[in-house]
Parts: sequence; C-alpha cells; structure tokens
Amino acid sequence: MSRIFEKLKSQFVKLSRQNMSSDLSRKYNLENRKRLRGILEEIPKLNPPVSWEFQQYSIGGLTEIGFSYNKPHLLLVISSNGRGLFDCSQLEKIDRDYNDEHEIDYQKMRCFGIGLLKEENISIAGLHGGGLPLTNLNHDYLITMALDWPYYDIIFAPKGKSPYSERDRSQCFRIYCTDTLKSYGFSSCGNYFAIGTSSDLFIYKRKLESA
Repeated sequence: MSRIFEKLKSQFVKLSRQNMSSDLSRKYNLENRKRLRGILEEIPKLNPPVSWEFQQYSIGGLTEIGFSYNKPHLLLVISSNGRGLFDCSQLEKIDRDYNDEHEIDYQKMRCFGIGLLKEENISIAGLHGGGLPLTNLNHDYLITMALDWPYYDIIFAPKGKSPYSERDRSQCFRIYCTDTLKSYGFSSCGNYFAIGTSSDLFIYKRKLESA
C-alpha cells in the first residue's frame, strides 16, 4: 500500500510541475504577444516607404514571382492564367503569355521566363516554396509580423534599422497587410522589391537621388 501511495504521490507532483510549467509558458506567450503588438503599433504606416515609388497590379491567381539575375530590373510573375513580365525600372508590364502549360521545376523552384527572359531559368518563390532575398546591399530589409494570423504585416526597415529597437522604430514602415501573401523580396541589385499576393502585385523602385 505504501509503495502504491508513493507512486501516486510521485505522479501527482510530476503532473503539478507540468501544469505549472504550462501556465508559465502561456503567461510568457501572452506577455510576448502584447509586447510585439505594442512594437507593431508604434511603427508608422507608409506605402511606399521614403525614397521609393511603387505600382500596384491586379493579378488573379498569382502563385509565384521571381527576379531575373542577368537583368535584375525584370520580374517574372506566374499565375493560374499564365506568365507576365514586368520592367521594374519603368513600373510597367512589358510582356504576357497566356499559355498555362509552362513547366515549373518545383524541386529547384525555377521557371523559364518569356520575352526578354525566354532563355533564362529564373529562381522563383511563392505558393510552392522558395524565397527571394530579404535584404540588399544598402542594408534595407523586409520582415513580416503575423500577430493576427493569417494576416501578415510587411515591414520595410531601411539601412540596417530595426523595428525591434525603440530608437529605430519610427524610421521603419508598415507598408502592407494581407492574408493571402505568396512572396516578397528584393532583386539581386537591390534597387527593386516586390510583394505578391493571390490577387495583387506590388512593384517597388528606389527613387534616383538628385545630383
């Protein structure tokens, strides 16, 4: 009887410790979420961010996007209705292919372009995986916060500034919020970045500095 009692006592102590640990973890998560929400609310909303300009396009069924490496101002966009090609330096669509039978290498996340990029096998990112660069040589970078998932807030942080730093926060910008985010990131040259959702494309271009 004594052995059974000791065993039950041991199990009770173990369970109590687990419940205490779970309560502490839950409390920490709530406090951390509150802290992050406070940070997010202090970041100003501004689209486009300072020193950038942008253009929005409605593209139903968008799945992937990818910048050319050889011609980094060109952006390939893939949707359920085919492929489009955009010149980010002009913020214009320059080509369109309505054929939806193009092949995508989903293992390597690559797809051949169209028009000026028909010979280039482009690295893409979106619905099926992959990822675009999230920073550039100017140390600008893009991050997301999803405190109200599935909604994502996309934040632009310029020149190495951090939204988590109280000193830097006012210089970062909340540029877009969406619940259908597919991909976002910079071109290899860093002068352009794009955001793709299931229905919209946003292309950003760095403004030329005046002499």
